Amino acid sequence: MMRKISTVIILFAVALLSTSCFDAHEVDNYAYVTTVGVDKGIIDKWRYSFQITNMRTAGAKEGSGGKEAPEHITITIEAPAFFHAVNVLDSSTARTLNFRHTKYIVISRDIAESGMFTESLGPIIRFREIRRTTGVLVSTCTAESLIEEFNPKIGISMARLQEGLMDQSRQTGFFPEIQLKDYYNDLKSNYRQPIAILAGVNDFSHLPSQQEENNIQRKELGKRRAGEIPRKGGNTIEFFGTALFDGDKMVAELDGYETRIMLILRGEYNKGVFTLRDPLKPELYVSMYLRQRKKPKVKVEFQDGKPVLNIKLMLHGEILAIQSRIDYEEAKKIGYLETAIEEIVKEQAEALIDKAKELNVDFLNFGAHLVRAFPTIQEWEKYDWIGQMETVKATVDVDVKIKSTGTMIKSSPVKSVEGEEE
Repeated sequence: MMRKISTVIILFAVALLSTSCFDAHEVDNYAYVTTVGVDKGIIDKWRYSFQITNMRTAGAKEGSGGKEAPEHITITIEAPAFFHAVNVLDSSTARTLNFRHTKYIVISRDIAESGMFTESLGPIIRFREIRRTTGVLVSTCTAESLIEEFNPKIGISMARLQEGLMDQSRQTGFFPEIQLKDYYNDLKSNYRQPIAILAGVNDFSHLPSQQEENNIQRKELGKRRAGEIPRKGGNTIEFFGTALFDGDKMVAELDGYETRIMLILRGEYNKGVFTLRDPLKPELYVSMYLRQRKKPKVKVEFQDGKPVLNIKLMLHGEILAIQSRIDYEEAKKIGYLETAIEEIVKEQAEALIDKAKELNVDFLNFGAHLVRAFPTIQEWEKYDWIGQMETVKATVDVDVKIKSTGTMIKSSPVKSVEGEEE
């Protein structure tokens, strides 16, 4: 009998407690922040910008004018610290700022170059709501200006725009895929030094008009940086290039071509289009997809106490277009293309290694290979690798194999009334 009474009491207590919702939070209790920006302040130390999802019903009208409410709004505030800014904004938004869906942290270039971001990064990295997978951007303009330009022109979803931009790192290789955990871990690492995505706003002024044809300074597309691409229309946001750090200070930038080679040397390159001059008709071009088929093979030795690295890069190619219509698909001619791309990658890799030595910054992750030459972690730490990049000697060997010719097995000359035109 007592057992039955005890069971009834327990079930009654469970039912009573299960209906309680005293600590529940509704979705519309929060203001969801998708992007955080950090600039230098004018009246206070920092200027924080928060892009917030507008929780209005889709298609809702705003104000008496009947305009459709924007999907996102940007709120900017100056404060001495991150959480101080958040707490003050909570009092005016009538909702609690929530950072569980934050996609990017944007810092302005002047903050990156001054090393001040570490002061602001500490509380951000400690904050449990901000995920370690959040992307880290260095903006060539102010962070506030960049955030205000996060406005999808292709498609309607802001989340899809932000996720899609980051995905393009694996499709093009023109910028690295750097997350908060990568940047923060590299700050403390004795293997390498931090890098970040270089981002900018394109005002479309870099696309010259026909009248300016004779006065423009010609520059290859891949040698440009974020915000400099000569184009018009579409999204104004550009991710293009890499910001390099020595500790917490930004010391240099890489353009699009240099970023691809950096990713290849780091073993983080997925694929992208390489366009090179035709080996047999230099006035024309050949385009191909290039993929990294294996991570680099790196042999390490020491000569007179200085590190020597022998690096082998292995890539797969797929022909996309041959403007000259020369039949490079033939086994005896395909070697021309393989050799040409090998020479380009080797030259660019050696130039980038020289740049790393000049800066004395290991953004190529060489430390991860050197550490294997030390029997204990204590000996590695005693070696104190950071700051010794300038002592490295490196040789680069590139092996490119073209495995596919696309949907054509043979290029043929164009035929006309006057005969064949090669």
